[in-house]
Amino acid sequence: MTRYKTRPGVVLTSICGEYVLVAAKSVWELCPYVTELNETSAFLWEHLRGGADLDGLMTALNEEYELDDPATARQAVEAFLRQMLELNYLLPEEQGECHEE
Repeated sequence: MTRYKTRPGVVLTSICGEYVLVAAKSVWELCPYVTELNETSAFLWEHLRGGADLDGLMTALNEEYELDDPATARQAVEAFLRQMLELNYLLPEEQGECHEE
């Protein structure tokens, strides 16, 4: 299963009560400068900071929100991950990969 990590240089912040991802100048060529997130997406982003896979995100989401419809929630989380990957805010990492630091 694929794990995802947030791209270094992209931070979640709150401005006037709105959640936004802000990319540092060093990564502007890789991803949008700013993107607004809703509360649930911000929650998921926080769980991605240390790395997480889909199942881990679903577990955290269910613990926080006590999901009534896990299948629909899973589709929403999958859509969030796809969007963040398309915007290049996330880095996928296959479990078992080894990266030199």
